[in-house]
Amino acid sequence: MDNIRRGNRQLIKELNRTFVVNTILKYEPISRTKIAELTELSLSTVSNIVASLIEKGLVQETGEDKSKGGRKPIMLELNPRIGLAIGIKIGLDGIVAALVNLKGTVLYQISRSIPPKKDKKNVIKSVVEVIRNLVKEARIDFGHVIGCGIGVSGLVDSSCGALIYSAILGWKNIQFKKLLEKEFNIPVFVDKDVNALALGERRYGAARGINNFVCITIGTGIGAGIILNGEIYHGNSGGAGELGHTIIDKNGPLCYCGKHGCLETFSSESFIIKEAKKALIKGEKTLIKNLLNNNDLDNLSVSTIIEAAYKGDTIAKNIFEQAGKNLGIGISNFINIVDPEMILMEGRGMEAGKFILRPMQKAIKENSLLKKDIKIFSSRLGKKGWVIGAAELVLKEIFKAPIFKSKKKDKIRSTVAQWV
Repeated sequence: MDNIRRGNRQLIKELNRTFVVNTILKYEPISRTKIAELTELSLSTVSNIVASLIEKGLVQETGEDKSKGGRKPIMLELNPRIGLAIGIKIGLDGIVAALVNLKGTVLYQISRSIPPKKDKKNVIKSVVEVIRNLVKEARIDFGHVIGCGIGVSGLVDSSCGALIYSAILGWKNIQFKKLLEKEFNIPVFVDKDVNALALGERRYGAARGINNFVCITIGTGIGAGIILNGEIYHGNSGGAGELGHTIIDKNGPLCYCGKHGCLETFSSESFIIKEAKKALIKGEKTLIKNLLNNNDLDNLSVSTIIEAAYKGDTIAKNIFEQAGKNLGIGISNFINIVDPEMILMEGRGMEAGKFILRPMQKAIKENSLLKKDIKIFSSRLGKKGWVIGAAELVLKEIFKAPIFKSKKKDKIRSTVAQWV
């Protein structure tokens, strides 16, 4: 019985510490009195926990706040220098890796092309080299790295940290977590890139404090990261959020996934480029032709079409209008199912701005059954959001309540134990 009581007391202490750390993270800078108020812990308990956290270097005092009568409260925040996470984004554009501190600030970033040989061995070898180069170029001690998060395009089993399949990359069954943990002896977490981006936006970006929202990316593909009740919704097999492969016309074009009429075939970069090529082949009058080097259709890019649209080209604007309308129809179906508080948009497709957003928003209003204004925002973190979100896969584990941690599997426990 005494062992049970001691165990319960220790668990309560760990939970209280975790509540305090999470409160500081969410509301920093914050005073001890405000922490006690928000956590409903006694001020003496909070003060003792804070003293321990300051001694361990996890929390630091940042100065005094304005007084509302009496002594000025001393404000607290997390010490961002106590540890670093590696965030990696893997996609068609290559591998981008960054060192990110506990406050989501990118301290150093590098990028590399994806391996020319797409077998598993070469993929892992490339990621290993990127990690080593990142740490070396940043001139840091690897001992300061608390973990690595990877956001990758494709179907991911986040529970075992493996990429199951990526049609865009042409990769299958890559055990990132298993192989990289063996190589570096640090915890590794893997998820879909858009899920990681959604996490980053919730912690540091436009969705901070929002518990139910959808993050949609428009580019080579169209994907969605779903946050429900503050957590990523993965679905039964990790396939939740495949918005681009929802079918809006079963008689439509063949998608690379093998199905006909997927949303991606009507709204993604490939659709925009295909429609522009059609106009050029027909000889329609468009600025796209003037902006295209040597009239080389093979080098036609979305950026060129966007440039033409901003210069007033009717053909380019019509293409984006159609893509936006189709996208809005797909998103309205998503809204009818998920009922999010907010939608965040990111990806190269967003560079088209009003030309794609206005028809998209109109189609959402016309086709959504939920007669309310859905807040639609662009990503606040920008392109760095991908690596910040990947690092957040690591950082979110640090601040989880210990009752949810796995002593056998969670290597990050030993790091957290030193702090909290």
